[in-house]
Amino acid sequence: MNKNIAKIAITKPLHNLFDYEIPENMGLLKPGCRVCIEFGKKEIHGFVMQITEKNSSFDYKLKKIIKIIDTKPLLDLETLNLFSWVSMYYHAPIGQVLSIGLPSLFRQGNNLPIEIEDKIDIKQTKIKHKIIPTAEQSNAIKTISQSLNSYECFLLDGITGSGKTEVYKNIQEQIYKKKLQTLIIVPEKNLIPELIEYFRISNIRVVEYHSSLTPKKKFTNWTLIQNCKTDVIIGTRSSVFLKIPNLGLIIVDEEHDPSFKNNSEARYNARDIAIYRAKNKNIPIILGSATPSSETMLNTIKQKYTHIKMRNRINNQSLPDLKVINMSNRKKNIVLADEVISSINNRLENNEQTLIFLNRRGYSPLITCRECSWVPQCNECNLNMTFHKNKNLLMCHHCGRATKFNNSCLKCNSNDIAYIGEGTEKIEELIKKQFYRSSVIRIDSDNTRKKGQTEKIFNDIKNNKYDILIGTQMLSKGHNFPDITLVVIMNIDQSLFSPRLKAIEQLAQQLIQVAGRSGRGSKKGEVILQTSFPENEDLNCLIKYGYEKWMINLLSLRDNLRLPPHRSWGIVHAKAKKYIDAEKFLENIKKIIEKNKEIEIFGPMPSTMQKKSDLYNLNLVIQAKNKTKLNYVIRDCIPSIKDIPYSNKIRWTIDIDPIDYD
Repeated sequence: MNKNIAKIAITKPLHNLFDYEIPENMGLLKPGCRVCIEFGKKEIHGFVMQITEKNSSFDYKLKKIIKIIDTKPLLDLETLNLFSWVSMYYHAPIGQVLSIGLPSLFRQGNNLPIEIEDKIDIKQTKIKHKIIPTAEQSNAIKTISQSLNSYECFLLDGITGSGKTEVYKNIQEQIYKKKLQTLIIVPEKNLIPELIEYFRISNIRVVEYHSSLTPKKKFTNWTLIQNCKTDVIIGTRSSVFLKIPNLGLIIVDEEHDPSFKNNSEARYNARDIAIYRAKNKNIPIILGSATPSSETMLNTIKQKYTHIKMRNRINNQSLPDLKVINMSNRKKNIVLADEVISSINNRLENNEQTLIFLNRRGYSPLITCRECSWVPQCNECNLNMTFHKNKNLLMCHHCGRATKFNNSCLKCNSNDIAYIGEGTEKIEELIKKQFYRSSVIRIDSDNTRKKGQTEKIFNDIKNNKYDILIGTQMLSKGHNFPDITLVVIMNIDQSLFSPRLKAIEQLAQQLIQVAGRSGRGSKKGEVILQTSFPENEDLNCLIKYGYEKWMINLLSLRDNLRLPPHRSWGIVHAKAKKYIDAEKFLENIKKIIEKNKEIEIFGPMPSTMQKKSDLYNLNLVIQAKNKTKLNYVIRDCIPSIKDIPYSNKIRWTIDIDPIDYD
């Protein structure tokens, strides 16, 4: 007699599904339910992924399921298949993928809260005045509207201020009339409040979904979404896993942003999963950006995606003027050029705002003792520590380790300390001294940790409470501050010569994005770029010809060098207490896969950050002509990894379509 078998995923970093027998007296069990099982000597819970039959001719004994936790499946087959595909494509343990993609209450194995809010409060919704679209917006809406009943991937390539959000809203309204739901994915949660206000009109029900929600609120929103009591879902990368029964449209805003890539555990890319999901569901997807990624641009060139260009700002607003200031011929201690100080003064006189962009937090990235040449380094990463003056701390920006510092050498006790380089704290100090009558705000991850703090600061900026803003990349995207008419960009030179594959691409995107914060209101904007390398080829091409032309040149160069995105690549990361252990581990993997002549292997080689959190980091880079070949090679080698000697000393992960060699 055949018996029913449940294939179960447990929320641990294990690649396999585990077979358990379903007792005959147990109630109806379906895929998507949680069950209680004995794993080893512990009782844990798992998710039923499949139900099959055990043939009585096979003589093996299985443990039985102890009890069913859910009487109805929490996940439908479509969502289960999505989790399975992500696990297979990214070679990530299925339980790990489930842990990332589901509210934490599901992972606890308890009965879920019965009483939840069954509706969304829409009392504060506002009626928006009907906006007459520009010619470019009308063209974009018309093009997308022709494919609302089937899959098509659109790249909405619009410069900052061209009105991409209004195009999203128009298409969403058409989806709403079809009684379908829209998922909008953004790279950072601080972009969500403004979008919620934009989409929350009339009776449109909008919910958010991101890591800062409480477990109960996250579960409540998840339940509302899967019960079709929401029309628009706006979330960060994990929202791509949501069970959305009536999904009719996906929008990925700022599609180029590296934050869509998860760089721990299952190393998935939310943008790419969103595209897969739209194709599988046969619905349209819009990728929006003023600076499309190289991968997306290549797909438009190959005509896999429909390329829609918007090259003009709304209301006939002109683009900001750009001025490049050569800092190489200035005195060494000059931080802000005289022209910058003069331009800021002009803005202050006209009651306009200035944004100073510096993508480096802290006070000084390097300090040293003039007496004994001591330089503070992180013991766990072997990297220089950054001085944070506000908290009197030396901090490692890679592992988070911090040490108290009271302006005296920790080696010889000398007070003769040199503070080299500038972070946002030092720029804030200089600006407050130079413009002592002005209101200044610094915006970085150090002073926006409290819940609601970022949203309050952004509201204060819009209400013109601050004259000068100093910030990191948090300010470079998505925000509309109409009173900013001057943007000053500082300290980009290191990225011009970085060995990281994506460094120059991300720098170009950052420059265009932050420059786009200037002149979004009725007044003309200006951008000033301080650099010691004004003749840099990439910089000149970007300034003279614009982002699209620059990107085409970059793609041509990468094609000649046989680099991504023209080639598919994956990385096996290895971490170990000893460098030699990680190196030998990767050498063994290399021997397993190098028999395949259709792939290229580089390494083992140290990561960009060779040591982090007291572990050595090494990579084995694998390249292939296409993703299918790459995935087959990696998939076939995974079962052999457990047989490699001392593999228990290694923490290893696989990264498909990595952002970089980190």
